[in-house]
Amino acid sequence: MPAVLLVALVAAVATLPLWPFANNYIVALAVRTLLFIALGQAWNVIAGIGGMLSLGHGLFFGLGAYATGLLFNSFGLTPWLGLFPAMAIAAAAGLLVGLVTGHLRGIYFALATVVMSLAFEKLARYFVDLTGGDTGLSVTFRGDAPWAMQWRGPTAFLFLSLAVVVIYYLATRAILRSRFGLELQAVRDDEGAAAASGVNTFRTKLLGLMLSAAMTALVGTLYMQFYLNIDPSTAFGLFQAIQIQLPALIGGLGTAGGPVIGGALMILVSEAANIASGKLNLQGVDVLIYGLVLLLVVMRAPLGIIGEWHRWTSRRAGGAR
Repeated sequence: MPAVLLVALVAAVATLPLWPFANNYIVALAVRTLLFIALGQAWNVIAGIGGMLSLGHGLFFGLGAYATGLLFNSFGLTPWLGLFPAMAIAAAAGLLVGLVTGHLRGIYFALATVVMSLAFEKLARYFVDLTGGDTGLSVTFRGDAPWAMQWRGPTAFLFLSLAVVVIYYLATRAILRSRFGLELQAVRDDEGAAAASGVNTFRTKLLGLMLSAAMTALVGTLYMQFYLNIDPSTAFGLFQAIQIQLPALIGGLGTAGGPVIGGALMILVSEAANIASGKLNLQGVDVLIYGLVLLLVVMRAPLGIIGEWHRWTSRRAGGAR
């Protein structure tokens, strides 16, 4: 993504509360978009750069949300500090997942990760006293309490989530240029050749998974504080796992800008489908429209929007010569 476009997007989002048509609904929608962009960025580290297509990132998202909420409700620990143990717990879970599934590849790795996430969904429903069961875990609302990462309006969360997206974007660019990033890409492209070249593939995959898990947990913390509730399905369910992947898949796997573009398009399509469903008074049509549009995007742009853009510009450059 060109730097000028990134600066323009950041400026547009940062000034959104000043726009004439902006209200709490519009700002909250922008916050939701930014949260899913950040989730896509976190997933992109291990899946797009490392080639490990995890279907179980809901596990790390849910751990981040539940850990922060429980620490706040039970011990009064501010989420500004609670996010660190939440990220550590998710990283430890990533280490465990990597140790158990590190020898698996492709669809077998994906299936193993989704099974673990769904297992935590069942556990969250069973331990009602701890997690709230099907009702979910709610965070005590303290009103305008910056120390508790809580505000009555969504504007503060707009800036907070925007900062996370920008940091994740810059971090992804740094990873892509680093030795660690090159090793991840080597594992993705040909694990056998990477090992023969001296790359410790198992360690590289473990570190990538732990980093991706910690980044995902941080977004789980923000989600928990913004919505003040998390339930087992939202945290660990299959639909959430799919939602986490879509920004990178639509925008472009393994690129820094892909999840940004893909996440914005995903939420735009989702919201438009919801509005259309309400206007037509047809229950479920929103999911159908949403799925069809995303399917069309994936079919027409299998490399993602950024990948297709690079291919198109390369063809034009070749034709010009």
